[in-house]
Amino acid sequence: MSIALRIALLVGAIALVVLVIVGVRKSRMRIEDSLFWIGLSLLVLVLGIFPDIGIWASQLLGVESPVNFVLLFFIAVLMLKCFSLSRQASQLENKLKELVERVAVDRLDHYERSSAQTAASEDDGASGCSSE
Repeated sequence: MSIALRIALLVGAIALVVLVIVGVRKSRMRIEDSLFWIGLSLLVLVLGIFPDIGIWASQLLGVESPVNFVLLFFIAVLMLKCFSLSRQASQLENKLKELVERVAVDRLDHYERSSAQTAASEDDGASGCSSE
Protein backbone atom coordinates (compact mmCIF):
# COMPACT_ATOMS: atom_id res chain seq x y z
CA MET A 1 0.00 0.00 0.00
CA SER A 2 1.49 3.35 -0.99
CA ILE A 3 2.42 5.98 1.56
CA ALA A 4 -0.01 8.44 -0.05
CA LEU A 5 -2.91 6.02 0.48
CA ARG A 6 -1.85 5.42 4.07
CA ILE A 7 -1.76 9.16 4.76
CA ALA A 8 -5.14 9.62 3.07
CA LEU A 9 -6.60 6.85 5.25
CA LEU A 10 -5.20 8.40 8.42
CA VAL A 11 -6.41 11.91 7.55
CA GLY A 12 -9.82 10.56 6.52
CA ALA A 13 -10.19 8.60 9.76
CA ILE A 14 -9.28 11.59 11.91
CA ALA A 15 -11.59 13.90 9.94
CA LEU A 16 -14.45 11.42 10.26
CA VAL A 17 -14.00 11.15 14.03
CA VAL A 18 -13.97 14.95 14.35
CA LEU A 19 -17.12 15.30 12.21
CA VAL A 20 -18.93 12.65 14.23
CA ILE A 21 -17.99 14.19 17.57
CA VAL A 22 -19.09 17.64 16.40
CA GLY A 23 -22.36 16.15 15.11
CA VAL A 24 -23.09 14.44 18.42
CA ARG A 25 -22.21 17.53 20.46
CA LYS A 26 -24.53 19.73 18.39
CA SER A 27 -27.30 17.09 18.63
CA ARG A 28 -27.34 16.60 14.87
CA MET A 29 -26.54 12.90 15.15
CA ARG A 30 -27.80 10.17 17.42
CA ILE A 31 -25.24 8.35 19.50
CA GLU A 32 -26.37 5.02 18.03
CA ASP A 33 -25.56 6.24 14.53
CA SER A 34 -22.28 7.76 15.62
CA LEU A 35 -21.06 4.38 16.89
CA PHE A 36 -21.12 3.00 13.34
CA TRP A 37 -19.08 5.90 12.01
CA ILE A 38 -16.61 5.81 14.89
CA GLY A 39 -16.15 2.08 14.32
CA LEU A 40 -15.63 2.63 10.61
CA SER A 41 -13.09 5.36 11.23
CA LEU A 42 -11.21 3.12 13.68
CA LEU A 43 -11.09 0.45 10.99
CA VAL A 44 -9.73 3.01 8.51
CA LEU A 45 -7.18 4.09 11.12
CA VAL A 46 -6.04 0.48 11.67
CA LEU A 47 -5.71 -0.05 7.91
CA GLY A 48 -3.68 3.15 7.64
CA ILE A 49 -1.35 2.24 10.49
CA PHE A 50 -1.02 -1.45 9.66
CA PRO A 51 -1.18 -1.76 5.86
CA ASP A 52 -0.15 -5.40 6.05
CA ILE A 53 -3.71 -6.24 7.12
CA GLY A 54 -4.99 -4.90 3.79
CA ILE A 55 -2.28 -6.72 1.89
CA TRP A 56 -3.02 -9.99 3.71
CA ALA A 57 -6.79 -9.69 3.18
CA SER A 58 -6.38 -8.86 -0.52
CA GLN A 59 -4.15 -11.90 -1.02
CA LEU A 60 -6.55 -14.08 0.95
CA LEU A 61 -9.52 -13.04 -1.18
CA GLY A 62 -7.60 -13.01 -4.44
CA VAL A 63 -7.96 -9.28 -5.06
CA GLU A 64 -5.26 -7.93 -7.40
CA SER A 65 -4.06 -5.07 -5.21
CA PRO A 66 -4.62 -3.90 -1.63
CA VAL A 67 -6.02 -0.60 -2.87
CA ASN A 68 -8.74 -2.44 -4.76
CA PHE A 69 -9.49 -4.51 -1.66
CA VAL A 70 -9.81 -1.39 0.51
CA LEU A 71 -12.16 0.25 -1.99
CA LEU A 72 -14.20 -2.92 -2.43
CA PHE A 73 -14.47 -3.42 1.33
CA PHE A 74 -15.64 0.12 2.03
CA ILE A 75 -18.10 0.07 -0.85
CA ALA A 76 -19.60 -3.10 0.63
CA VAL A 77 -19.77 -1.60 4.14
CA LEU A 78 -21.43 1.57 2.84
CA MET A 79 -23.93 -0.44 0.80
CA LEU A 80 -24.90 -2.34 3.97
CA LYS A 81 -25.30 0.96 5.81
CA CYS A 82 -27.42 2.32 2.96
CA PHE A 83 -29.64 -0.78 3.10
CA SER A 84 -30.00 -0.38 6.85
CA LEU A 85 -30.96 3.29 6.50
CA SER A 86 -33.45 2.45 3.75
CA ARG A 87 -35.11 -0.14 5.98
CA GLN A 88 -35.19 2.34 8.84
CA ALA A 89 -36.76 5.02 6.61
CA SER A 90 -39.44 2.58 5.46
CA GLN A 91 -40.29 1.72 9.06
CA LEU A 92 -40.53 5.41 9.94
CA GLU A 93 -42.78 6.06 6.94
CA ASN A 94 -45.11 3.26 8.07
CA LYS A 95 -45.22 4.66 11.61
CA LEU A 96 -45.91 8.15 10.26
CA LYS A 97 -48.74 6.83 8.08
CA GLU A 98 -50.33 5.07 11.06
CA LEU A 99 -49.99 8.21 13.16
CA VAL A 100 -51.57 10.41 10.49
CA GLU A 101 -54.46 7.96 10.16
CA ARG A 102 -54.96 7.91 13.93
CA VAL A 103 -54.96 11.72 14.12
CA ALA A 104 -57.46 11.92 11.25
CA VAL A 105 -59.82 9.49 12.99
CA ASP A 106 -59.48 11.37 16.29
CA ARG A 107 -60.26 14.68 14.60
CA LEU A 108 -63.26 13.18 12.84
CA ASP A 109 -64.57 11.79 16.14
CA HIS A 110 -64.06 15.16 17.80
CA TYR A 111 -65.82 16.97 14.94
CA GLU A 112 -68.76 14.54 15.00
CA ARG A 113 -69.13 14.87 18.79
CA SER A 114 -69.03 18.65 18.70
CA SER A 115 -71.53 18.69 15.81
CA ALA A 116 -73.85 16.36 17.69
CA GLN A 117 -73.61 18.49 20.84
CA THR A 118 -74.31 21.66 18.87
CA ALA A 119 -77.33 20.07 17.17
CA ALA A 120 -78.65 18.77 20.50
CA SER A 121 -78.31 22.16 22.18
CA GLU A 122 -80.07 23.86 19.24
CA ASP A 123 -82.91 21.32 19.48
CA ASP A 124 -83.26 21.99 23.21
CA GLY A 125 -83.30 25.73 22.63
CA ALA A 126 -85.86 25.50 19.82
CA SER A 127 -88.18 23.22 21.77
CA GLY A 128 -88.03 25.54 24.78
CA CYS A 129 -89.14 28.57 22.72
CA SER A 130 -92.06 26.83 20.97
CA SER A 131 -93.64 25.54 24.19
CA GLU A 132 -94.34 29.04 25.53
